[in-house]
Amino acid sequence: MKNVNMLEWYAKRAFIPFLRGMTQNLLFKSSATPPLIGKHVRLIYRRRISLGKLVYFGDYCFINAYSEKGISIGNRVTIREFGYIQCSSSPRNPGKGLEIGNNVYIGPRANIGVGGEITIGNECLIGADFTVVSENHEFSDSGVSSTQVVRKGISIGQRCWIGHRVTILDGVTIGDNSIIGAGSIVTKSFPAGSRIVGVPAKCI
Repeated sequence: MKNVNMLEWYAKRAFIPFLRGMTQNLLFKSSATPPLIGKHVRLIYRRRISLGKLVYFGDYCFINAYSEKGISIGNRVTIREFGYIQCSSSPRNPGKGLEIGNNVYIGPRANIGVGGEITIGNECLIGADFTVVSENHEFSDSGVSSTQVVRKGISIGQRCWIGHRVTILDGVTIGDNSIIGAGSIVTKSFPAGSRIVGVPAKCI
C-alpha cells in the first residue's frame, strides 16, 4: 500500500505536471526545461515569461505577465498553489516587471501585484499568504485618486526568510540575509541582516 501511495504522489506532483509543461513549453518566451504545471493553472501572456530549470507552478496559480519587462523566473523556483501574480490590470497601464532569482520557494496563496518593478533575490524562502504590492494611490485633502498612482518598486535581497502572512508595501527594499516574522506589515526599508517584526514592522 505504501508503494502504491508513493507512485500516486509522484504521478500527481511530478509526472502529470511535467506532461502539462511539455505541452505548453513552446508558448513561453524562453525556457531551459519544461516547467512542472499543476492543474487549473492559468498563464496569460506566456511569451513575456522567461523560465529557468525546474520551475514548478502549483494548482490554481494565476499569472498575468503583461508588463514592460515581463516576468523572469530563475532555476529551481516553486510557486505553490493559488499563487496570484498580476502585472497589469489594463493594457494602457502595464506594470514594470517581476524578476525572481534561483532556488526561491513561495508558499501557497501568494499575492504579487506588479505595478513598479519587483525583484526577489536568490535562495529566498517565503511563507504562505505572502502579499507584495508595488503600487500606491495618490492621496490629498480631496480624497484618494483612482487614476493617479505611484510606483516606486520593491526589492527583496538574497537569502531572506519571510514568514507566514507577511505584507510588503511599495517603495520597500529588504537587504540580504534578513528575516521577517509572521504577520508583519513592512512599510519601510531595512538593511542587510535585519530581524524584522510587527505592525508596522520594525527591526529588533
